[in-house]
Amino acid sequence: MKQWMKLLMVFAVVLLVAGCGQDDDKRTVFMIDEHSDPVQAYKQIEDKMQDKLGTTLKVEVSASPMYNPQKLMVEYAAGGHSIVILPEEDMKNYAKLGGHLPLDKYFDPKKYPDGVFASNEVRDDKTVDTTEHLYGIPVKQMKLFIDAKYTPEQLYATIPVAAPSVDDAVKMLKALTE
Repeated sequence: MKQWMKLLMVFAVVLLVAGCGQDDDKRTVFMIDEHSDPVQAYKQIEDKMQDKLGTTLKVEVSASPMYNPQKLMVEYAAGGHSIVILPEEDMKNYAKLGGHLPLDKYFDPKKYPDGVFASNEVRDDKTVDTTEHLYGIPVKQMKLFIDAKYTPEQLYATIPVAAPSVDDAVKMLKALTE
């Protein structure tokens, strides 16, 4: 009987915690870098992006003050972010796992050649995808990051496959780049 009560309590706590989600109208950007601290620039970037997007889309930028691969994995697994900004090596690794969307339809790959590569993702039928796509836009080429004087060399912006709205994520990414 005690085990059932414990199980019931754990289940109740899980339900309560699951109800504590983020604002559905808000779109988020998560930043993490292993060579610099994105905390120094995230608020300025958030404010300028919000100014560009107006009141139709609420944005929130969060940054991890220190690099931790497990933190990045949790952020991807939890989903909910419209944009994830991460180091190049992580971007390529998550592309192999199908973690983010190709951006070819929305941005010119010739303008961002550093973000173009073959994911080499193994498909369900065991074939390997060797087609090159634009998976990430270099932060060093993004206007809002340049204005904030935060342009790490190996940092890229991606749209995760679990983004709540691809259309909103593309609008946000365009606001960051233009």
